[in-house]
Amino acid sequence: MAGAAHAADAARRNNFDALRLLAALLVIWGHQFPILGLPTPLIAHNEPGALGVVMFFAVSGYLVTQSWRADPHLGRFALRRALRIWPGLTVAVLLCVLMLGPLVTTQPLRDYFSHAGTRLYLSNLWLDTRFALPGVFDSHPIAGSVNGPLWTIPLEVGCYAVLALAGVVGAAHTRWAAPLVLLALMAALQWRYSPPPGAPMPAWSFGLQYGMVFALGSTLAVWADAWRARILPATVAWVGLCVAVHAWGPQPLAGQAVILGLGGLAVLLGQASWPVVRRAGRWGDVSYGLYIYAFPVQQLLVVWGAQHWGFGSALAATLVGSFALAALSWHWVEQPALAFKPRRPAPTA
Repeated sequence: MAGAAHAADAARRNNFDALRLLAALLVIWGHQFPILGLPTPLIAHNEPGALGVVMFFAVSGYLVTQSWRADPHLGRFALRRALRIWPGLTVAVLLCVLMLGPLVTTQPLRDYFSHAGTRLYLSNLWLDTRFALPGVFDSHPIAGSVNGPLWTIPLEVGCYAVLALAGVVGAAHTRWAAPLVLLALMAALQWRYSPPPGAPMPAWSFGLQYGMVFALGSTLAVWADAWRARILPATVAWVGLCVAVHAWGPQPLAGQAVILGLGGLAVLLGQASWPVVRRAGRWGDVSYGLYIYAFPVQQLLVVWGAQHWGFGSALAATLVGSFALAALSWHWVEQPALAFKPRRPAPTA
């Protein structure tokens, strides 16, 4: 048991818990502005929440690809991913339907529970994203949205499915499949958003963008032995490359250099191990809980008048409530569920 505990501790001696926590805080901070009816500040032409999601997808691409390569078994891979996503998501969705909705709905409770929209909200459990519950948050600046960030979870699971398919056909164990997918997605983005003169610009595809970032994380995973022992020079080289693409590359890829640069930095710096930063998760990995609970907390605080408290006070109350729920989610839901993750078979002699 001591040896297993030491091995688990050694596996977490990196900065990924801190990077995921930072990503979740970016999402919370970015959402606080529109939820209070304020203009959202931009960082390098991107909303803070979008940058946080980019970090999540890049880190996920890196770690999940490593997980597949360490144990390329479809059943065990799928079960690990399901145990990480669905227990926390299920409790969050049910709490919104059974507790938050009845607390704040403007409809009579009989009408609320018999309304088709209440049943439809449960579709979030099978990744058919629904935002509204009847009579809930209808008069807010972001009207009718109970838990906005849930729309990214189907994209994340879709990336897992593509990775699993690549693994089943043997592509995930090659060095070139992930870079080729990354280049293909970059080319698709460049083609889609370079319409002929006079043609309308298509709607932005977050699936294409976040899939590209996930593929970047996967690429860094399959080439990890080339840079993991030299993180500092790899980081400098990566930043230099992204700056060059941003300055001289074709649009729209030049604009995406910021996204790709941040995704790569999240992986490179996450794999590093800094004395204080690497202990960010010593009380639990609350990043997922923050992601799935903060938005309902922010909307609930508006019901109680948060738009009149001042931005700092509203954000502080959001963080207190969100961290409390995320901690409960980790210790009572997510961590117990992860105890059922299948172990890798012992190597044969």
